[in-house]
Parts: sequence; structure tokens; C-alpha cells
Amino acid sequence: CGCLYFNAPELRGGEDFSVSKIDGNKIDMNVKANIYNDNCFKVKIKPSDLELFVEGESVGTVRLNKKVKLKKRKETPIDANLTATLNEGALMKMMGYAAMGEVEVRLKGKAKGGVFIFSKKIDIDESKKISTSGLSIGR
Repeated sequence: CGCLYFNAPELRGGEDFSVSKIDGNKIDMNVKANIYNDNCFKVKIKPSDLELFVEGESVGTVRLNKKVKLKKRKETPIDANLTATLNEGALMKMMGYAAMGEVEVRLKGKAKGGVFIFSKKIDIDESKKISTSGLSIGR
């Protein structure tokens, strides 16, 4: 079964996100996606901070606010609340990116994962093209 090894969960699509609140340099978001866990055990992704890049430029950090549970050997639809903390001046740049129609967003860093009483840091380096045309604020 390969239960002695830990495989990092895989993003499988279904991505959708909305902005619920903007307060100064903080943006609260909700993200929906399908994540596949290839392991023969459940995995919990614990609150973690990742570096946020838009169009190749570091604009701040993103925090997963609550843990997410992934079922073993299944694709799990997740609904996660995130908070982005933007660098100085990044909010103005983000407004400029919104006019582009589509931007590349990259998350990079280490997420904390857990199985039973064991924890492991999982390397994350994911890039996605996101359409800004359907972006909703306060939905």
C-alpha cells in the first residue's frame, strides 16, 4: 500500500475563490478546490502561512485559517477560509492586476500536515492562472 511513505496532496481542479472582506492590507477570502490525497490514511492540513506571488512578484503572505481534513485515497472538495496580508503598496498593484483579465498566482512555502499524532511540513509551490473577470467581493 505504501503506507510507510507520505505523498503530498495534489490539487485537482474545481478552483473557485471569492473575496469576503478587505480591511487595510488584509484580505479575507474563501477558496473552493478539489484535493486528492493518495495516502492510505487521512491527512489534516493545519493552519499555515505561505508566500503569495502575483505575476511573479511577492505581494505578501496567505494564511489557512482553519485545518482542512482530506480523506484517504480520495478527492476531497474543500472549502477553506484564507487571509492574505499584503506588503506595503501591494493593494494598489492588485487593483492594477484586476484589470488584466487573468493573472498568475503562486503560493510557495511549507504547510503543516498531520497524521494521527505525527506532523510533517509539506513543500508547496503551486501556480495557477486565475481569471479576474468573475472575481466577486462580498458574496
